[in-house]
Amino acid sequence: MIGEHLKTIRKKSRNIYNDLAKKMNISLSTVKSWEGGHSEPSHSMLVTICRMYHVSSDFLLGLSDVDPLFLDQAQSQLTDEDHKFVQYFEEFLIYKGSKESKRQKEKT
Repeated sequence: MIGEHLKTIRKKSRNIYNDLAKKMNISLSTVKSWEGGHSEPSHSMLVTICRMYHVSSDFLLGLSDVDPLFLDQAQSQLTDEDHKFVQYFEEFLIYKGSKESKRQKEKT
């Protein structure tokens, strides 16, 4: 689980194996071993990874599928137009939900 999430975070940050290895002063094979699920980083390395990539430990450890810290960072990169589309989609879902709710009431 840690390996999968680490790989996702690393790729979203546009880092290659070498980038992470150099930043953490570890070997390339160690990074590949972590991401491949053959070994896991120590506690201190986990803390370093979380701080470096601004992610929560819950996400990295697989306790949560959604990382609020990473999500906040990703949302801050959205354009004004992107935010408008998100708002329109939310409004659509609310409208759709109210229509479905109305249909359910009519059936009963």
